[in-house]
Amino acid sequence: MLPNVNMLNSGEGNNVFELTASQLREAEKELGTSEDLQKAVQLVKELQEAKRLYRDVRVFCWVLMYPGAHDTQARHIKATWGKRCNKLVFMSTEDDPSVGAIDVGSLEGYTKLWNKTRSALKYIYKNHLEEFEWFLKADSDTYVLVDNLRYVLQDYDTNEPLYFGQHYKVYGGYNAGGAGHVMGREAVRLFVEKAIPNHQICRPERSKGEDVGMGNCLQRVGVKIGDTRDHLGQGRFWQRHPATVMKDPLGRMKHSRYPVTQGDSPQDCCSSTLISFHKLSVEELYMLDYLIYKVRVFGHIPILPLKAAPPPNLNVVPKKTIEKFREYEDTKLPEYMTETTENDTL
Repeated sequence: MLPNVNMLNSGEGNNVFELTASQLREAEKELGTSEDLQKAVQLVKELQEAKRLYRDVRVFCWVLMYPGAHDTQARHIKATWGKRCNKLVFMSTEDDPSVGAIDVGSLEGYTKLWNKTRSALKYIYKNHLEEFEWFLKADSDTYVLVDNLRYVLQDYDTNEPLYFGQHYKVYGGYNAGGAGHVMGREAVRLFVEKAIPNHQICRPERSKGEDVGMGNCLQRVGVKIGDTRDHLGQGRFWQRHPATVMKDPLGRMKHSRYPVTQGDSPQDCCSSTLISFHKLSVEELYMLDYLIYKVRVFGHIPILPLKAAPPPNLNVVPKKTIEKFREYEDTKLPEYMTETTENDTL
């Protein structure tokens, strides 16, 4: 028999009802061709897959923070999106165990952010490189859907030189810092071992932001900037506030390496597997957390395929990952499971 629907609605994904493989097969046989009940089985599979990704696609999150903001900003990040990271560390100039802040041995101030960024990555390299697969850097006013990040990254190999975010093509190319960016293990290793020591390719002083410096230095040691759009060309990482994006979806597109989908609705710009928005107040961090993880619309549960489809630009996707995407092509969900309207249920 199918589980009680209340057992599926666990909020944060804790204590989710789990079915064994044999129970899933039995349930699928029992349900026959009923589309709604087939969706219910797929939802159970999705919940179980999300728990597996938390174990297998480990994300280390780090945020640059100054001591005066430990209480006013850091603790609120920790209480909202940051609690979904496998580990969250605030890179500061004072240790503060109450929020998970560490002193990375850098000077403080906006002009010192490039130095602080390099110090933070040296700390990661020395203490956490083998413990995690991916290393997400976010700003203090960024909101990140870490569950969707794992979903998108699951078929990528952290030992390939990769770096993901919202790709801006100006200043030599980089991922915009406010949208957050994520580096694989190999990208961190190359940055610390090859880029930082070589001042010819990675200067210790910067005239532009630390995100520009990161992009320039990484590319000079062979790290590729990935395409983070979904298969429809809709954006996942956003440097701007969600209201600004909805008001002017194509704003700043002249800076972007990749165009995003233009449709009849402002929402057409943004992926259903969104990863980040920027320029948010503390109150808005809580608001997004509430709307995304607490609010349920009765009878409406969109279903996702268990594997993310490839991005439009396969030229920046490693061959091994493309092969995984091709395997996925044979296991796509039927359209009735993935296409929903306002009148759809479950």
